[in-house]
Amino acid sequence: MSIRITGGSMRGRNVPSPDTSKTRPTASRTREALFNILQGVENFRVLDLFAGTGIMGIEALSRGAASVTAVEMAKVQAKLVLQAYKALSLESKLNLLETSVLTLSKEALCKDEGFDLIYADPPFKDMAYPDLRNFWDWLNPGGVAVFEAPTKNLPAWAKEAEAEDLLKIRKYGESSLLIYRKVL
Repeated sequence: MSIRITGGSMRGRNVPSPDTSKTRPTASRTREALFNILQGVENFRVLDLFAGTGIMGIEALSRGAASVTAVEMAKVQAKLVLQAYKALSLESKLNLLETSVLTLSKEALCKDEGFDLIYADPPFKDMAYPDLRNFWDWLNPGGVAVFEAPTKNLPAWAKEAEAEDLLKIRKYGESSLLIYRKVL
């Protein structure tokens, strides 16, 4: 099975995806909606958490992002991410970390520079949806964090953040995008 890149300079090219139910690539409709919402990612530093197939980072690079740090704990998946980047000659723009997202350290990862886009799509069928708000601090001013969550079971912290007008929730079928923008 393969996943088609939906936009940018590599639009229409394919990225390999494993034939397994453990990996749930972000749907093309959701990817297109996300990049339409962002209205440009040129020169962005991107953090792709729970990278899976790597498609979100590749989409960002296709649309002009400068670099991607992809975090994937599963060795098989991390190997697939690297293969996908190599197949598209993008490996020089990739920093791939084989570790748990939940144990990442801001100081060790981004030092003085933050990220302009942070995307996370946890394997929420295999685990309770984690509280990812700590990653908001990793954003550069004006940066955006987007977390994909199950529409039918949105995490309580997301609903609270939406009520406080810190977060916008956009629903796309079974998945919702939780969108946080760091003010300048």
